[in-house]
Amino acid sequence: MNWRSLYTLPVIISVGLHLILVLAVTIGWESSTIDPKPRVFKPNVVQAKLVELKAKDTAEPAQKKTNVIDLTKKRELEQQKAAAAKKAKEEAARKARVQREKKAKAEAEAERKRKLEEQRQAEAEAKRRAEKAAREKAERERQERIAQERLDEAMRKEEQQHQAELAEAQSQSYVNMIAARIEQNWSRPPSARRGMQVELLIQLVPTGQVVNVTITKSSGNAAFDRSAEQAVRRIDRFTELKNMQPELFEQNFRQLRLVFNPKDLRL
Repeated sequence: MNWRSLYTLPVIISVGLHLILVLAVTIGWESSTIDPKPRVFKPNVVQAKLVELKAKDTAEPAQKKTNVIDLTKKRELEQQKAAAAKKAKEEAARKARVQREKKAKAEAEAERKRKLEEQRQAEAEAKRRAEKAAREKAERERQERIAQERLDEAMRKEEQQHQAELAEAQSQSYVNMIAARIEQNWSRPPSARRGMQVELLIQLVPTGQVVNVTITKSSGNAAFDRSAEQAVRRIDRFTELKNMQPELFEQNFRQLRLVFNPKDLRL
């Protein structure tokens, strides 16, 4: 309660008493002018004094203070309450907005992390599948390479076998031809008997020329051995060898071992 509220009531009472005094004097003055007979009027003295109202003791009960109502202060309080309520509402709205923003941000971050994790897992799965496919492809290629190598090796061996058989057949045909020509030029000694055999080492050149004849294993009969050696030397050259492949000649006819073992000799 301010000082204005303390002095308002005493002022009103003082002003009222002065108005009453003035009214009484005025009425008495008018009555003296009408009645010619003077009247003795002894007015009562009305004293007015300013009543000072002291502030009530703060120790008085609180319910006695309800007699004074300050509308201005009440309005200010209501405005303050409204402003405080508005501010609280705005603060609550701000906090709710901040909370929503935080929640939205957290959800967005969680979604981003979830997508990153899904992407990482997808990339890892794709990498794993690619590595598996690469391993399977490498294994297939290895198996195919091994199979192809085995097939090539088998074909190579087969070809070698075929070439060997072909070379053997060709060599045997040349050997038979050489043996036939030597037999045509062989003069059998009278001492030759069935079961005798002599082994000769014949050294040739690619032109078929005989460069040397050596007895490597004797039959035990000198005449039989010399007759076989002379039969080879009489031929001197096997012209059929000129058409032979060089590889075949080098493998089989550079040094030719020939065994004389006539089957048509008598006992």
